[in-house]
Amino acid sequence: MKTEDLAFLRSFFRAVTDEPIKFDERDTSRYVRLYDTPELAQHDPVKLLARSIQFALGQSVQLFSGFRGSGKSTELHRLRKYLSEQGDYKVVLCDIEDYINLSQSVDIIDFLLAVAGAFGDALQKEGFLPIDPAKEGYWERFPNFLKRTNVSIPDFSTVGIKVTLKSDPSFRETLQKRMAGHLGALVEDVRAYVTDCVRRVKARHGPETEVVLLLDSMEHIRGTSTNAIAVQDSVVNLFNGHSDKLHFDHLHVVYTIPPYLKVLSPNLGTLYSPGGVQVLPALKVRDSSGKVFQPGLDLLEQLISARNDWKRLLGPERETLDRLSNLSGGHLRDFLRLISEVIRRADRLPVPKETVDAAIAQVRTEFLPIADADAKWLHLIATTHGVALPEIKQLHDLARYLDTHLALYYRNGDEWYDVHPLVRDVVKAQVEAASKRAAQDT
Repeated sequence: MKTEDLAFLRSFFRAVTDEPIKFDERDTSRYVRLYDTPELAQHDPVKLLARSIQFALGQSVQLFSGFRGSGKSTELHRLRKYLSEQGDYKVVLCDIEDYINLSQSVDIIDFLLAVAGAFGDALQKEGFLPIDPAKEGYWERFPNFLKRTNVSIPDFSTVGIKVTLKSDPSFRETLQKRMAGHLGALVEDVRAYVTDCVRRVKARHGPETEVVLLLDSMEHIRGTSTNAIAVQDSVVNLFNGHSDKLHFDHLHVVYTIPPYLKVLSPNLGTLYSPGGVQVLPALKVRDSSGKVFQPGLDLLEQLISARNDWKRLLGPERETLDRLSNLSGGHLRDFLRLISEVIRRADRLPVPKETVDAAIAQVRTEFLPIADADAKWLHLIATTHGVALPEIKQLHDLARYLDTHLALYYRNGDEWYDVHPLVRDVVKAQVEAASKRAAQDT
């Protein structure tokens, strides 16, 4: 392969690396304005989230959900950029994954600590508040709270609490047990700290300033094979059972949540009125009847054109690109993953069909194997375009399908579901084979 072709592939591979667009100088040209199209304009998540913040009286709280890799973090960066350009908003975007371990159950106590600590850190990092030794951050404030409430925690380190909170499960467990009878006092202390931070921002930047906290990455929370249900239940308890503790005076908050929370906790949005829950769906590339949705394919073509010259990779016609777009199901991460796998396997340009087929097969194997019971349910989802929930106790299995995007969520008008196109035929064949085996056994 020519040196210039290898350089092109290397550049293209790096351009499709899955990472949020942060709207800095490098990223401006990579963003495709999906919601400028008439078909999607009314579902623009940034417009809807921003309206609730702009129309609310001084404070608000909203939930924002999306599948991992669906572009949710990019939209949060776009929301920050949009509000910041309005002049009266100071917006901080925090990654909760920097503060708590998202492979373990999350408790309201360590979640509140993480929120308060992240908020204070971000205000200083963005320059909205100066680093002032006379003004304590929440990591320095919390030990004083423990003294006032006579709570003793062994091996407590005021310097390392931020690190320990995330890295030491035994510390979190001890903290939760010792603090169990002081939750009300902790809520008051965290709210007092947040209120003081907002007051200081207003004093520094003007009384009309509105402060906004965007808390990203909670949708990453997932357990292991041994604790997945417990982790999911803890998220339901956090955002449903403790919803009243997640509101703060004079502060607008957007919490990200995993998509399964909408399934496990119906009508959750009523607890976060008026903004409720905004869910970022997969980009529709076909409708529920199977008909191609050309605007969706065109948007994916624009997305990949903003990264590099796809025609040099795949050939001048759109047939191969549209095939990959359809197989992605409109899931942005899977679309970029398919392209990156083609690039990785390329030996000549444009790549032959065999290279594309091998790339598709590789990405498909990453979804497999699928148990027969799961295949049967997924086939029902594919044929009914609903969740086809057999009984309430299986909600956690449905949440698993959504979390791993074996099942995809769409919303253009009414919401509907489908099985990921990469495994749709596999699921159908598996169900048919299982039915034949069952017939032979009777």
